[in-house]
Amino acid sequence: MPKADRLSPGAVKLLQETQVANFTTLMPDGSPQITPVWVDVEPDGSQVIINTSVGRLKEKNLSRDPRVAMLVVDSANSHRWVMVRGTVVERDLVHAAAHIDKMAQKYLGQPKYPYRRGPEQRVIVRIKPHHITETGV
Repeated sequence: MPKADRLSPGAVKLLQETQVANFTTLMPDGSPQITPVWVDVEPDGSQVIINTSVGRLKEKNLSRDPRVAMLVVDSANSHRWVMVRGTVVERDLVHAAAHIDKMAQKYLGQPKYPYRRGPEQRVIVRIKPHHITETGV
């Protein structure tokens, strides 16, 4: 299903698991920059969500160019994956600290994110899909 604005229920299920996303932003010269990230998703599949720190390379890239792509491959079954291309539609600084703690619970089983670097400012990045390819979900 190449053109789509919402993930399928199977793709949502994959992103609700403790899978890592390969998240791609664009550098100033247009070249791709890829980072592994924890991933979250709206239950209805309307948005994919990541959390990062203000000032990191991916965040700087997103501030300049909101186009992104990500690939999530099931760590237990490489034939089960979803690829999303989309656009950042919201950046949320207010709820980001609580959200990274939610993600630490999901990925680490810890109630608080243990890797905070001093007074870093977290940001939730909400991505609206516009192109989705999936297999085995």
